[in-house]
Amino acid sequence: MTDTFVFSTRCPGEKDQEIYWDYPRGEDGHIRNGSVSGLGLRVTALGNKSFVHSYQFNGKRYRKALGSTIVLNVASARLVVGQRERQLEAGENPDFDQADSRRTHLLTVREAIDRYWESHMSELSEGHRKSFALFVAKWLRRTPQRTTRRGHNTRKGYADFGTMFSDRPLSSIKPLDIERYQKQFVSPYMYNSGLRHILALFNWAIRMQLVDMRNPCDPIRLRKVVRKRRDYSTEQIRQIASYIFYPVLEAVPEIEDLTGFQKRNAALAKAAAQTANDQMLELCNLMGILFLTMARPSDLATAKFKHFDLEKLVWHKHNTKGIKLSRAAYEYAYRTVPIHSRVADMVRAQQSRWPESELVFPSHADPAQPRDNFRKGLARFKALPDVPDYFQLYDLKRIAISLMLAGQGVSHEAISHYVDHKGNLETTMIYDLGLVDPLRPVTEKLGDLLGV
Repeated sequence: MTDTFVFSTRCPGEKDQEIYWDYPRGEDGHIRNGSVSGLGLRVTALGNKSFVHSYQFNGKRYRKALGSTIVLNVASARLVVGQRERQLEAGENPDFDQADSRRTHLLTVREAIDRYWESHMSELSEGHRKSFALFVAKWLRRTPQRTTRRGHNTRKGYADFGTMFSDRPLSSIKPLDIERYQKQFVSPYMYNSGLRHILALFNWAIRMQLVDMRNPCDPIRLRKVVRKRRDYSTEQIRQIASYIFYPVLEAVPEIEDLTGFQKRNAALAKAAAQTANDQMLELCNLMGILFLTMARPSDLATAKFKHFDLEKLVWHKHNTKGIKLSRAAYEYAYRTVPIHSRVADMVRAQQSRWPESELVFPSHADPAQPRDNFRKGLARFKALPDVPDYFQLYDLKRIAISLMLAGQGVSHEAISHYVDHKGNLETTMIYDLGLVDPLRPVTEKLGDLLGV
């Protein structure tokens, strides 16, 4: 492409417009001097001529008009294209000018999601990022490093928000669009999770002044979730605690005096009993730590031996929910909480069981990865007498908090801070199993007044 070609070229008579490309390599195979890939000359049937730039960004092809040939010549157009290509190599969209307020109404949903992910989501937990990618932007989901059979055939029957409205301007999204997206979800948990992520996305865009609009999620209300409480009686709690701290193990058969098929069958039964006992002991170590520390199961999933100081009896909790315990602008990398001496014994037992692993509860298949479930051991534990079928590992936290709230001489604020509730007593009281009844003094006072 030369200035002489730009001046003399015309649009073919049978077309409305024609684009001539500045190919860097000619038909003879030689590289042309100064040619730039992506630069084109658009010539219309009316005689208008302008330079254009064709490029690819985020898997989509775009074409941008650079200016008229009256303003630009071939050399200056090549310089502009070269500068734009360097922006593309750096991962930036050259047509998205952050300082240009006139383009705010052209900000697409996908561009807003990508910016939100880079500037805000990178600071949040991995679980929150996975949930956001699941509901809002499936192209941001990471492929798992190892595949398992669990959930392999599960198919999601809904589209994520970013795919549904990818090329729409962000400012054009209305409450009716949010309602159409939310209608996909039958489960109230999925419905509320998706709505919260989209609400946060638009709140961020409005705060950053990327769009001047009301949040389209405001008219949409969260669905009410009615849960059934898993209550435990005092006798059930006492029985569960005895099973945890004094595990019930299967009898291991003797095989020394047997021969033949009897010895083979007894050996298989012995191996099965030893495996079951090993699973039960490790599960009881997990449940014992959860019980005595009032921790969540997720707190122990990535807990490492170096996080525990067994001499000072403290636990440096790294996997907390990130709740700030003060109004300071800084946050420490971990929280230090005291632990019971029995917890230290269980950690030592796990360390002797897994001497080569850093994790307290590693996966049996790969000690470098955390263990993902205790399904078999938990099934045996729930089969024990007086253990309810609805028992779950998270209930140990509820039981422990409920016991501590029931007049043990410990302030409720101390319990709330220990379990990462920032002194929020309302949140802490949700975990009560009915052992603490704030209305009981009312009826007792009424009885005193009546003299009964």
